Amino acid sequence: ALHYRNGHLDFAITRGDGTRGDVITENIRTIPGIPLRLLGVTPSWLEVRGEIFMPKSKFAELNESREEAGLAVFKNPRNAAAGTLKLLDSREVARRPLDFIAHGHGKIEGIIERTSSSLFDRLREFGLPVNHPLWTESSLDGIIQRVRELDVLRHSLPYETDGAVVKVIDFATREALGVTSRAPRWAAAYKYPPEQQETVLREITIQVGRTGALTPVAELDPVLVSGSTVRRATLHNQDEIDRKDVRIGDTVLIEK
Repeated sequence: ALHYRNGHLDFAITRGDGTRGDVITENIRTIPGIPLRLLGVTPSWLEVRGEIFMPKSKFAELNESREEAGLAVFKNPRNAAAGTLKLLDSREVARRPLDFIAHGHGKIEGIIERTSSSLFDRLREFGLPVNHPLWTESSLDGIIQRVRELDVLRHSLPYETDGAVVKVIDFATREALGVTSRAPRWAAAYKYPPEQQETVLREITIQVGRTGALTPVAELDPVLVSGSTVRRATLHNQDEIDRKDVRIGDTVLIEK
């Protein structure tokens, strides 16, 4: 959550457990996509909620440079972004390719918007990057069609995503619908089934961990799954290999 007072970034916090999060203001100030000063006539207080992410292409470049430097590579962009925000040295954060998109709001003082659509238009005017695509539909059939459309489009987005979110756009209706102890009644998330691809297991190698633990690893024919190329997968241990009857030369199903 980014808190702007009179157009200036005042502080930034993480969601945490929903009650207590971390103050990450100095780290947020290093992200080029987040304006420190909003454009135009701004509200006295604006809380913008969104997601810090690491673009897929930049994540690949970061891992490549870390591998060349003999450093441990990150497992995925989500964990890399989350771990970066926890760093105490903002200079190191500045070297990581982080970006931001807004998808909601919290406290607002000084402007009145009746729908989330008009609020997003205002956020763009302020110079804030807004989540896209953002569609408005008035029927269940229309919503289902957009969910299907996004399932195709999401693979070309610069960041990883595993679902669609459906929200009532009218703020008065949201207020009337209310919330439960866990979630708002005016929003729902649809998660896409995990993507699966077939490939061939070419070799089983042994990876030695920092503690000396030995882990069998499947060396695979490279296959594109959910926007990234998978070449290796852990086989956990010998019992798991026996249980699945995994053998060199097998055709295996990769799920991400």
